[in-house]
Amino acid sequence: MDWTEIITAGIAALGAVGGSALMQSKATAVLQVKLDALRNDVDTLSRRVDKHNNLIDRMTIAECKIKELESEVQKHEKS
Repeated sequence: MDWTEIITAGIAALGAVGGSALMQSKATAVLQVKLDALRNDVDTLSRRVDKHNNLIDRMTIAECKIKELESEVQKHEKS
């Protein structure tokens, strides 16, 4: 084995390591973009759920007030 084969193998190994590192970096960047999009989707869904829950609370209060008004109307009709 002479020095040219060793140097060639070393250069090939460095190229393989460098290429692998570059691909890993790109894969990490793609995953980060997907993760950011997923976080935005979760935030949007959380806001929608909060709006829905607020509507449920308001409807419960409205139903109670309607029952109270119906009771008052029935009392006035009986008298």
